[in-house]
Formats: sequence, C-alpha cells, structure tokens
Amino acid sequence: MKLPDILYLAFAALKSRKLRTSLTILGMVIGPALYVAAIASTQGFGEVLTGRLQSLGANVVQLMPMPRSGIEFTDKIIQKMSRIEDVAAVAPIYSISMAIVKIKGKTIELTPGGEGTYRIIAVDLDLLDKIFQGLEIQEGESSGAGRYIAVIGSKVAKPDRSDLPEVNIGDLITIEATTGRGETRMITVKVVGILKQYGQGLLFNPDMTIFIPLKAGSKLTGTSTYSQVLVIAKDTEYVENVQREITNILGGGVRTFSPQQMVQTIQQTIGQFSMFLGSMAFMSFIVAFLAIMTTMFTSVTERIREIGILKAIGFKTRHILGIFLTEATLIGLIGGIIGIVVGSIGGYFFFTPFSNIMMPGGGRPSGGGQAALALQITPKITLDLLGTALAMAVAIGLLAGIIPAWRAAKYTPLEALRYE
Repeated sequence: MKLPDILYLAFAALKSRKLRTSLTILGMVIGPALYVAAIASTQGFGEVLTGRLQSLGANVVQLMPMPRSGIEFTDKIIQKMSRIEDVAAVAPIYSISMAIVKIKGKTIELTPGGEGTYRIIAVDLDLLDKIFQGLEIQEGESSGAGRYIAVIGSKVAKPDRSDLPEVNIGDLITIEATTGRGETRMITVKVVGILKQYGQGLLFNPDMTIFIPLKAGSKLTGTSTYSQVLVIAKDTEYVENVQREITNILGGGVRTFSPQQMVQTIQQTIGQFSMFLGSMAFMSFIVAFLAIMTTMFTSVTERIREIGILKAIGFKTRHILGIFLTEATLIGLIGGIIGIVVGSIGGYFFFTPFSNIMMPGGGRPSGGGQAALALQITPKITLDLLGTALAMAVAIGLLAGIIPAWRAAKYTPLEALRYE
C-alpha cells in the first residue's frame, strides 16, 4: 500500500466526521497560536524597547541628590566626577521649573509639570548631541559665542498650540525667574540654533525645550549649585563601573539612574514573561494531546468492523497503523498551520496596551514625574519560530495517535468482524 493511498483513506475518515474533526483541530490551534503570538511579541517588544532606550543614551547616568542628604552638586563635585576613569564627559544642569517667558510680545508662564509649554534647561550646549544621541541641528548652530544665547527645540520654533508664537533664528527670548532667595532675575537670550524633531528623551523632550548656557542659568537661578548632573560614560559597558565609582565618591546620598539599568531589567522581565507564556502554550499542547487521543480512541471504537473488513481484504497491521497515525498527524498539522497563522496575526495586538511606556524623570524640567515613551511594536516572527510551533503541533498529533493506532492495528479480522 502506497503513501498516497494512506493519505486518501485518512482524509476520507476525517471528512466523514467533520464536526468532531473540526472541534479537535480547533483545540489544536490554541497551542501553536499562543506560542507564536507570545514568543514573537515578547521578543519584538523587548528588541524595540531595548533599542529605543539605547537610543535615549544608554551610556548616560543621571545623578539626583536624595532628599535631606545634604549633598549639593557644585563645581568641586563635577571635577571629581570628571576624574573617573571611564567617564567621557560630565554635564551639570540647571532646571528652571518656574519662569515667565516673553517672546515677540507674548508672555508665557511656566509652572512645574506644566504640559504643552516650554522647558528651560541650562547646560553645556556642546554636549547636547552626547546627552541626546542622534540629536541634530536643523537651522543655525548648536553653540556659539556669547553668554546669552539659546538653542531651541523644533516645537518651540513651530509650536502645536496656536497661542504660542513661532520662533526663528535671531529672535530674542526674555526669561524672568525667581531665585530660591526670593529675588527676581531676568535675562534675554538670542536664538542661534533650532534642533530637528527628536521625541521623548531620557529626562525630558528636547523638542519643547529652550537650552541656554550654564552661565546664563547661573545668572537666572542665582546659585552655583546645579539641579542635577548627567555623567556620560565612554561606552555602555562602563556604565555599571561608573555608577559604582559615583557611589564610592558621593555615598548613598545620590540617586543614580541610567537607561542601561532599565534595559537589563526589561530583558530579565521579558525573559521570565516569555517562559510564563511558553508554559501556558505547553499546557495548551497537553490539552490538545488529550483531545486528539480521545478523538482517535472514539474513532477506533466506531470503526472496528471497518478495520476487520480492511484486514480481511488484505490490509496488513502496518497499513492500519499508518492510516490512524496519519489521521492524528493530519489533525496536528492542520491545527498547527492554522495556529501559526492566527498567532502571527495575534502577535501584532499582543502588546498593544503596552505601546506607551512611562519613563521616570521625563515629565518635568527638574527631572521628576514621568513621560510616555511611544513604541511601534512589531512581533519578531522568524522561520525558526514558525517551524518549531508547527513541528510541536505535528509531534503532538503523532504521539497522541500512537496508542489508539496500535489498538486499532492489533485487531484480528475475526475479532473486528464479530464486534457489535
């Protein structure tokens, strides 16, 4: 008996019991679908999120003093940070969270945590491209001679809000702020550069930020103590060592944060989550295994006389074994094919609720609060993944059919024909 004959008889048997076969195949679909959707989406989510965090500056370490620690970020501290072996640069920052900004005759009041208006950050303008990897200048220059200059984000230049004025190269921006001692100070800066659109950054969104030099920030705040410090490591592999050195120098009075920490945590979490989802898929395969075995045992019981007739006309034990094993394998194969198709489609929706990740330190000029990090999640669907899911489905079908097929094959023609 040839293979095409066995396939024909197996298909005919499945077609004669359409409802039962369809329900069994449906039970088989769940395992491969869940396996493909879970693994592809978690791997895709992990790669997208890791890549996005890496692009935010995985080699940047943010330093913020702990409450009541008594630590102040002064030039002396900055010098100590600069002497750490694996540090490429240190960027102290003044964050002006409350101010009144005047542009082209319009007055805009800035408040802590205010949304849709500007943020004012005083920093070394030459380090902007190191703090925000991939940040580019669209017009003008990113630094220049003079104490009172400004580089502005793309949405400061062309704001989304209609009540905010457009700002061009050469325009003057007047900033009025109140110092910690209650003094009101005012500076006027000239716009020398406009940045390209960037999106959410590590600490804040540079698109809505007015960057001014450190000296201008010191004049405006009336202090030589910086709000926070960004330490830029030579490479991501040195980040942990830099954080240890910072802790050794400053003790526990400083909180350090870097995207590299988040990347490692996320990778561990996603690995554990993948194992959990994989175990759920495995349980679905076990349920499918039992369903196929039950279906095949029922089929054998219903077809005992048919088995006797087949053996009486010359079918051998291996032929009967092959027919029933083929039936079980076909159920696994069809269920597996449908399952990987459903899983591949479902993978695009699996992590949709997590497409916006809340990041610490991005919501306010001071680095506090949270900001949403938008992600375009694409599941990582590979031939290896699809092949593994399909192979598991076929193997489950084959294994589930072994005992029923053997039971069918061991009937003698006389036993089978006498069965009522």
